[in-house]
Amino acid sequence: MHWDHIGEPRDFPSSTFVIGNGALDLLHGKGASLRGSHSYFEADLLPADRTIELLNPHEETDEGLCKRNPTSSGPDFFQDWVPYKNLPRVLDIFHDGSLLVVDAPGHLPGHINLLARTGPLSSVYLAGDACHDRRIMRNEREIGEWLDQEGLICCIHADKHLAQQTIGRIRELESMGTEVIFAHDYEWEGDSKNKARFFGQPKL
Repeated sequence: MHWDHIGEPRDFPSSTFVIGNGALDLLHGKGASLRGSHSYFEADLLPADRTIELLNPHEETDEGLCKRNPTSSGPDFFQDWVPYKNLPRVLDIFHDGSLLVVDAPGHLPGHINLLARTGPLSSVYLAGDACHDRRIMRNEREIGEWLDQEGLICCIHADKHLAQQTIGRIRELESMGTEVIFAHDYEWEGDSKNKARFFGQPKL
């Protein structure tokens, strides 16, 4: 959804896009009332024939939908959301624990994160826009808010309370040894040991 993270979707003409539930409504202006330029998107941003919208994590899954992707080896995007560790709702995409889609509410409708296993005892949590500054996660800064031209309070998150809950769960995961990377993670980017970890960079 956010070009500042992954580039323009049109740059990936053969890719399938997976988005959280409610994100399509957001594209078409049907989502919850949001304020701020960061909350508006082009209606045709994603190609309809190559976009998968996940099921609502807050509703019981229709049993028929769970059988839409019977392939055992491929990704399964139509399954029940289940709890995992301290995370209330995840999808085990390959049914082996290697890649979990995480319901991460708060930022915008349909906001999701990824938890990927990177080794026998290691994993990385890709936190997207769940938090925009690590100092917030360390309780050194507050979530950004400002007044718009009409004097109404805007927030970088659609639901600040839910965002705080999501940040708390991410903080707990990190304390348990999971590496956490945010989309706007200047501290991670500025760490010299991560220079060779960017796509296309030679190994040091």
